[in-house]
Amino acid sequence: MGDLDTVEDSQETLKRVSSVWSELVAGGKIPIMAGGEHTITKAAVDALPSDLGLVSFDAHLDLRDEYLGEKIMHATFMRRVAERITPAHIMEVGIRAFSKPELDFCKRSGVEVITPLELRKLSLEKTAQRIRAFLSKFAHAYVTVDIDVLDPAFAPGVGNPEPDGLTTDELLTLVQAAMSRNIVGLDAVEVSPERDSGQTAAACAKVIFEAIAALSVRGSKNSA
Repeated sequence: MGDLDTVEDSQETLKRVSSVWSELVAGGKIPIMAGGEHTITKAAVDALPSDLGLVSFDAHLDLRDEYLGEKIMHATFMRRVAERITPAHIMEVGIRAFSKPELDFCKRSGVEVITPLELRKLSLEKTAQRIRAFLSKFAHAYVTVDIDVLDPAFAPGVGNPEPDGLTTDELLTLVQAAMSRNIVGLDAVEVSPERDSGQTAAACAKVIFEAIAALSVRGSKNSA
């Protein structure tokens, strides 16, 4: 589909994202979006049914109610998503950076969180099974990948790098596991070109490629 025309007004840009997503979903497509700042995920979810299970691969929870006076931005967008689809419809994987209010919100609201430590204690295959079981509870599924979920050794070109992240193999395995038959959308975001030699962009492109391959194998609808 090519690039979306963006503008300085972030709210207008988000409206444009939602509009394009609505058109593609109405056409029976599975949109795949490459960002960009992570707030665009909210715009995609706004165009999708509310009976949606969302798996987010990210170093950060992004569940603050407000940050720097803003209610909709990269540190708060998942809170806005939770308000629309309910917190129990969200699983966050790879998390290792968060505030106490965000953690408290997860505990009282039902957001599922899997840290890298938990992943390695549980094993990669059992974590994949947990993701598949979570998404199977919903009529529709969405996957968002913030590339900073990877350890900075694998993806240094991000805005907020966090040590002790996933390996590329771990991320690809889990993304493939999340490509269930009820997938209605995917995005991969937060590559920062000015901080990247090309390594991070290549990792992000690989995530998208392997997700499409997994969808094709499972006989899903045509992707856009």
